[in-house]
Amino acid sequence: LGSIAVAILANRGYRVVASSRRAATHGDYLQSLGAAEVIEGLVEEGAKLRPLDRQRWDGVVDSVGGTTLATAVAQLKYNGAVASTGVAGGGEVATTVYPFILRGVRLLGVDSTLPWAVCGYHDFQQDDPDASNDWAAAAVAHRAERLRIWDALERDLPAETVDKINTATVGLSELPAQAGTILSGNTTGRVVVDVSGEAPAGAARTASDGEGVCSATQLRAVETFP
Repeated sequence: LGSIAVAILANRGYRVVASSRRAATHGDYLQSLGAAEVIEGLVEEGAKLRPLDRQRWDGVVDSVGGTTLATAVAQLKYNGAVASTGVAGGGEVATTVYPFILRGVRLLGVDSTLPWAVCGYHDFQQDDPDASNDWAAAAVAHRAERLRIWDALERDLPAETVDKINTATVGLSELPAQAGTILSGNTTGRVVVDVSGEAPAGAARTASDGEGVCSATQLRAVETFP
């Protein structure tokens, strides 16, 4: 998700600063996706988290959560916003109300529960016109928005950029070994999982230096962006 956010925002003309604990090894990759700058993190290790920090960011896409998300909120500029999209760093957020009542910042959530098939619940409600539960109604309301997002992805995430992000392909039998690479933190970008079996001949594999890749599959996604 972090790689995709960098690519899309850069392609839309924003100056993107990418944050990674492994900036030294991931910097070239992130810059190839459009990052203008790569930093080691939002806050120095051991530094005390402040309720209000120096205003640094117009907006943040956070896939880590925990202290990183709390720091992002504290560093948002006036009327800025942060989208919370992951919990790799923890599900608790130790923040205060001060950024919200003094700087007018916003903490935005994402929809990770409705099905990827944008027509699914729409068809369900057609089959049962009397259906009125909130879940189905919400899915119908979001359908047009999802279609606009897919159209935007086609424009803002070119195929050549996806090729950069998809840095390896593995078969299902290789997932246990790949899991070890993910847990060790030696991952970046996306690993495409060939759910039909073994990875096809000629498909991209992990880099020869042993630095792996992680994340999405053609049908399911496992994302990490340290």
